[in-house]
Amino acid sequence: MATILAFHAHPDDESVSTGVTLAKYADEGHRVVVVTATDGSAGEIHNYENPEELFPKLAEMRKEELEKSLDALGVKEYEWLGYKDSGMMGTEENNDPDCFWRQDYFGPVGKLVTEIRKYKPDVLITYDPFGGYGHPDHIQTHRVGTAAFFAAGDIDKFPLKDEEDIWIPERLYFNAWSKSRIQARRTQMYEAGILTEDEFNAFNPIGSDNEDIDVEIDGTKYIENKINSMKAHRSQFKTDWWGFNIPEEYQKDFLGYESYILAFNRGNWFSPTELI
Repeated sequence: MATILAFHAHPDDESVSTGVTLAKYADEGHRVVVVTATDGSAGEIHNYENPEELFPKLAEMRKEELEKSLDALGVKEYEWLGYKDSGMMGTEENNDPDCFWRQDYFGPVGKLVTEIRKYKPDVLITYDPFGGYGHPDHIQTHRVGTAAFFAAGDIDKFPLKDEEDIWIPERLYFNAWSKSRIQARRTQMYEAGILTEDEFNAFNPIGSDNEDIDVEIDGTKYIENKINSMKAHRSQFKTDWWGFNIPEEYQKDFLGYESYILAFNRGNWFSPTELI
């Protein structure tokens, strides 16, 4: 059995970006670990009548939601790096010196190196250089995750702590969204009446070109796990969010497949349908 460490920016990213992947490998008996960089405290609060009263304890709420989300995915181990959510560019949260976006190299990279040496993953998952869709915390997660993948073996800049051993993962993957698959899904949504014509035409495609994607995980068996995982983030997703109302005939294609770019491979093993 192998170990996968998924490094995410916020509580809820583990479900949206890698939900069926994590559920699949956990169910197959592999060790799956989620490390979350920030507390998610800069987001909106949905499904509560008194959101203004809840903001002071939002970080605590998001942690509880993450634990329920991971339980739905069958993931038993997780860690927090402990940084404040950075919000979007130009916001007050983004200018906070304690937010994740404003950290130097050694702080967060050193923390993730510690987790890599602790769990000894064969595979590290993080985001692509654009962070999927350009959120500052996602971009920073890419930077920190990629740096820590290599820095875990650097005992000059990151000396070994007591009972630590050098550990260098075999493979580094970037979670990716296929532009063509996203557009095909949106076409289905438009034809089914889920998107208006204006919403369909206003879309600016994000994601990666198909030729850049190396691995596509078929997690259709774990769609219910992913949906329950997203629903566990009660404060993040409105009950009428479109992702909870996808027609059954589209659910497999919309929610059951997750894509990855193989950014670095130290060995010779590779599969277009598996990460490990």
